[in-house]
Amino acid sequence: MSRTDVAARARAATVPAQPSVVTAAAWLRAPSAAPGGFRVRPLTGEATASYVQRLADTYQLALPQLLDGAGITLTSHGMPPTVELHLSPAACHHLAALARIPLPHLTHALVRLTPNDDTDGTEAAARWKRLEAEQQPVRACTLCTRHRSHGTTDTAWIHQPPHRLVCPCHQQAAPDPRLTTPIHTQGVPELATAHHAHQHLLRHPRAATAWTTARAITTRWYDHQQHLTHRWHTRLGRLYATNPHLTITAAPPPHSWHAT
Repeated sequence: MSRTDVAARARAATVPAQPSVVTAAAWLRAPSAAPGGFRVRPLTGEATASYVQRLADTYQLALPQLLDGAGITLTSHGMPPTVELHLSPAACHHLAALARIPLPHLTHALVRLTPNDDTDGTEAAARWKRLEAEQQPVRACTLCTRHRSHGTTDTAWIHQPPHRLVCPCHQQAAPDPRLTTPIHTQGVPELATAHHAHQHLLRHPRAATAWTTARAITTRWYDHQQHLTHRWHTRLGRLYATNPHLTITAAPPPHSWHAT
């Protein structure tokens, strides 16, 4: 039995019996800001549209149907990752109630869940907003996503800095936004080792400066000195072997090979 069925029957029980027939709309309409029947945990840095879509998948509904049942009016059409879902303040509270997660906790995880002030403060409304290429999220680890989605989906989209795109537990990495599937990294165990070392570095008081300096040095090594070219190409070949969806194409030096 779905959450909306339970809510409808609870309302019907409080009304004296009448000979009229209960309409389908009464069974399908969920009360505004009603707590949901499932608790779906958000991923760190997850896009709002991604989380709402996973919530809808858990209830086996389309995203517009879920929002309508939560009393949120959706305008326009869209689908992540090229667009993001913007919610009014009232809609944010409705979503938090449906998700059974306190709003401060939800906004901490969903980094783009900022109320859209263009709407009436009392109106629970949502709209789609197109994202520029550099603003678009990337695919999250499929196994982490499935674990937090009650097994209903393995697709989620996250906003993370470049040095936090590796999942060492499941040996996956978030790819370039132009790719729609994660990269499996089991063929290059050095990535997990480097990720672990970097997490240790982040605890240092000067972590931000150290990261910027290290990235500049390694970029210069690759672009100009080329003494690590053979090592990078060997690793690229191993990544390609474990990711058949990638293609390796020729490019002018110094970037003689690149994956797409």
